[in-house]
Amino acid sequence: MPVSTKALLYRSMVGGGCRSLEAAALHAWLRALEAAAKRGEGVRAPLEAPPALLAAALNQGAAGLRETVVARLAVAAVTAGVSRLEVHLEHPTLIEALMEALHAHPAHITSLSLTLGPRTSLGGLLSQALRGMSALTALTLTRRTDEDMMALAQAAPPLRTLDVAYCASVTDKGVRALLGVADNSYTMKEVLTGRIERGGDAPATSLTTVNLWGTEVTTRGCVLLLAACPSLASLTCRWTGEALDLMMRGGREASLALSQLLLAEAAFPPLEEVTRVCPQLASLVARRPPDPVSVKSMISSIPSLTAVTLLQFMPEAEQWLSSAPAPALTYLHLSLLDARQVDLAGLADTCPALTHLILEGTHVIDPEVAVWAMVWARNAVSVDLGSCRHFTDQHLSQALDQGALSQVEDLRLSGACRVTDAGIDELMRCCPDLRRLALKMLPKERLAELEALKVKIREENLDLELITYGWKF
Repeated sequence: MPVSTKALLYRSMVGGGCRSLEAAALHAWLRALEAAAKRGEGVRAPLEAPPALLAAALNQGAAGLRETVVARLAVAAVTAGVSRLEVHLEHPTLIEALMEALHAHPAHITSLSLTLGPRTSLGGLLSQALRGMSALTALTLTRRTDEDMMALAQAAPPLRTLDVAYCASVTDKGVRALLGVADNSYTMKEVLTGRIERGGDAPATSLTTVNLWGTEVTTRGCVLLLAACPSLASLTCRWTGEALDLMMRGGREASLALSQLLLAEAAFPPLEEVTRVCPQLASLVARRPPDPVSVKSMISSIPSLTAVTLLQFMPEAEQWLSSAPAPALTYLHLSLLDARQVDLAGLADTCPALTHLILEGTHVIDPEVAVWAMVWARNAVSVDLGSCRHFTDQHLSQALDQGALSQVEDLRLSGACRVTDAGIDELMRCCPDLRRLALKMLPKERLAELEALKVKIREENLDLELITYGWKF
């Protein structure tokens, strides 16, 4: 059946509102494209299909397709006027065809996510396309350069999201181009106080989310972004904390819109000043802070926090959890460098609204305490209580009989080798929302048994992912 006929079939099924037939038609159409690719139809072969079908094919059906088909769909989508495009390509010829399409039809693109192969050399093709993307609001790129940032600045789109993580050729020069700052002659004091001149329409001033992790952007570039983007809520960069500290020490009076702060191997800035300058701060993530951390001070000093993630940290004192109420806190992830006991009873009083509790690096938890914690966290959707080596089927039944984990979706029981298949069956019956169960750090014999259980879960078509190894959850 010709591709165009498949498209007509799809349209008729969409009009009829039949979801199962709709999915079947999409699958059949993609298989037809696969067959066409095997016959030698290349990426530039004409492809007549409505934009909605092309978008659905890229969003739902691209996984498992050969790269030629994905590139052909992407080229056709750009040509047909699809506004949102997310694609991963490796082959230089296919990437070149997509760049040509983007260069010819740039104005309608509002969201672009391009993940390109590590050996990709575009030779200015992407920059040419970016110059015409005046409607772009979200951009995610890999392996891009300052020249691409300068090209984007020429388009002056109403950009709100920029993700150039691990683009090592993006530097402060690219940030200055996006901000319309002509040179780098300004002193840090002038940058901190905002006494810099910007020319033309600067697309970066409308940004709300920026990811510069793994780039060569420095503290100075981060300060520029924080000073020039009044709506910037999230800035992911190794130097964000240092930039924020500089701004506060420089006498920053106006508040920032930051709702998320990420610190990587960096000391915490003064928490009271953070609260003053960032009144909307809701999420704090810190990885390997160099000094012992006072969790008490952190939670009590920034009452607006709803999420705290501390990875590979050393608590400041033995009584390291806060006793002051933190009613807004819903997400708590603590990963300790050395094993400590956790006063879960105190945590219940401190954080009554927790929906996500993840503990790593703690002592083996007493099973009775684990039962109590599961009952207390009956409204939580994600629970990890650390090492549960002594936890058994009996403890699990005791917790479930009291209504524990009634809303849990993700549960991790590390080292729980005494929880049997029967216990897992009971858990599945009592927790209808459970979607992922992680049972790691188990003896080889138990892992082999769980592999058989995975087969049973697949055969019975149960909506549960059983995870026994890897970093996932």
